[in-house]
Amino acid sequence: MTNRQFFFANLFKKVGLLRKQKRLQDAATELQLLKEAEEILGRHVWTKVKDLEHYKVNYWGINKLLNERSEFVDKIQEIKARIENIKHNQETRFKEVNNPEHNIEGAYEKQKLVVDKIKSEQQDISDVAANIKRSYDGAVAKLESISSGDENHPDIAAEKAKITQLKKKFTDLKEKKIFSDKKLAKQTAILMKISDSLQNSKNTYKDNAVGNYEVMGKANKALSVYRSKIGLLDNKIIAHYNEIGRNISKECFSSDECRRAVKGKFNLCKIMKALRQSIDYNHTLADR
Repeated sequence: MTNRQFFFANLFKKVGLLRKQKRLQDAATELQLLKEAEEILGRHVWTKVKDLEHYKVNYWGINKLLNERSEFVDKIQEIKARIENIKHNQETRFKEVNNPEHNIEGAYEKQKLVVDKIKSEQQDISDVAANIKRSYDGAVAKLESISSGDENHPDIAAEKAKITQLKKKFTDLKEKKIFSDKKLAKQTAILMKISDSLQNSKNTYKDNAVGNYEVMGKANKALSVYRSKIGLLDNKIIAHYNEIGRNISKECFSSDECRRAVKGKFNLCKIMKALRQSIDYNHTLADR
């Protein structure tokens, strides 16, 4: 609000056109703009007020806070690098576990198919043996029946030959079963060995994952702490910027040293002066 605007607004106030709420809203908006301008000015000139007695406390305060902030930023970068290294190791481990050349789970599944195939073959042997036994029992029963009635029965020789043939088949199956049992025992042992390796691999991967999870949990907690500390430092630094900007924007009109310090931002100081005047005018019009 300019002097001319204040004059007319004050005149309208006297005749009853107060508009108090608008004046308060305008003052609040201008006050926010003024605070932002103070920070901008302070951020721009703080390195130039080192030798000004009134601002030394702000300069060295900011310098100290920025050094602390830099240390925290370095800590955060170290933690992030550690987290990325853990993630990289996990990815590498995952690729190794799933590499076809080192895929224990794939080897287990492949070996299990071998064992299952042998078991299936053994089931076939058992089924054939059961059929032979039924045929054998039937042939023996028939031979006993026809022999008891007539020792010269024409089917006796055929049944004896059949029984002999069935015995030979059963003997061959028995030998095949023995060979299959040995084969199954060998392949089952291999399967168990792979199974143990797979379980150990899973346990190791799980243990590593749990350990990494705990480490990453602590690292993320540390990140939160350092970020919180940086946030507090930033607030303190901004407070110094605001204090510098607030004071030097006033003193630059009466101090040559301050005027030199705000070189390049003097127009901003003029705007800030006008904002202060407008805020005062709006408060006056609102009876504040």
